[in-house]
Amino acid sequence: MKPLIYGYLQATDDHDDNEIRRRELDLEKLADAEGRCLATIYRECTPSRLGAFNDLRRELQRAQAHHVVTPSLGHLSRHRILQDRMVMLLVEHGSQRAGLGC
Repeated sequence: MKPLIYGYLQATDDHDDNEIRRRELDLEKLADAEGRCLATIYRECTPSRLGAFNDLRRELQRAQAHHVVTPSLGHLSRHRILQDRMVMLLVEHGSQRAGLGC
């Protein structure tokens, strides 16, 4: 069985449906190229909220998974300090980054 990898992206009103789907397909292709099984993609639908991110962290811990992919670090946050903190939180869970633009 392939190791799990989880996706995370912003899917706010600023992004149209075609753009979101294209990014999801990119994450699926990357997971496959890395020899991993894309378990699910967590989508943050409300700007400045971290509900999906916190759900992702809980799932990583529950599944004892260590891999997260995102289209870019900008999908974590547009703010560099928050972006760095979110990466640190993932690393604290033992996550390894692999991804487009990461």
